Amino acid sequence: MKNETPILRTCVGHAEWGDNRFRGYSVARDLAGCEGVSSLLALAIAGRRIDENERLMLDDLATVTNVADPRVWPLKLVRVTSAYGGCNAAVAALTVVLEDTLIGHHASGRAAQLLCDLSDRLLANGAHHAKGREGALQEQCRELLADSGRHLEFWVPFRPRDERVDMLTERVAARGRSELAYWRLFANASDIFWRIGNVRPNMGLAVAAICLDMGFTPAQIGPLITALAAPAYWANAFEGAEQAPSCLQTLPAHCVRYVGPPSRVSPRGAT
Repeated sequence: MKNETPILRTCVGHAEWGDNRFRGYSVARDLAGCEGVSSLLALAIAGRRIDENERLMLDDLATVTNVADPRVWPLKLVRVTSAYGGCNAAVAALTVVLEDTLIGHHASGRAAQLLCDLSDRLLANGAHHAKGREGALQEQCRELLADSGRHLEFWVPFRPRDERVDMLTERVAARGRSELAYWRLFANASDIFWRIGNVRPNMGLAVAAICLDMGFTPAQIGPLITALAAPAYWANAFEGAEQAPSCLQTLPAHCVRYVGPPSRVSPRGAT
């Protein structure tokens, strides 16, 4: 039987003599001088180019959501991992931990799915005129509160409101994107949740609305926002590796709890 080498197809890139292609575009002729980091990340994940207004909005989003305080989870993990002297290992550990988390930048994909589901329910209810939409949205928000008590997307820890949402709201208005569908849904739902549940939205739901209005899917939004948050990760990884504090290299025994099968003694060790 002949063994055939499997063929793995890719749409990501191709190295050529004198040029390279990224997502089908010539780096020399199409991308160089036209794209920035935010738009390249969008192209990398979604496979399509975004317009100038969207690029600037993603730049605003990346700046506003940049919280680099090492006391905040998951940046604590970055500091502990980088204490052994390696930047890359610290960022790698963070990236692995963020996958499918309920909080953090990657959770914005989960928040986006909530907004999509909410929009679908409103359409299914046939709420066409303004009063009908408002009443249907309030009913859906009440059901969400009753089902889960407090959604993580509407939870702001340790302070009355998420200052990043306020800053994003200003930037959305400045970019002329306040009347787009998902942002309006986010804003209206936020008002209702505050009125009936005394809870306010956090950054995850706001960035989800912004990205949904750009046409990104929930599956794309989590990785995109994680990538855009990289400055906070790398700042802590680099400083932590430079400091390499011994106090983080050996954690006190009382701070560590082993979870797993009991230790075993090999037959040779028992003799």
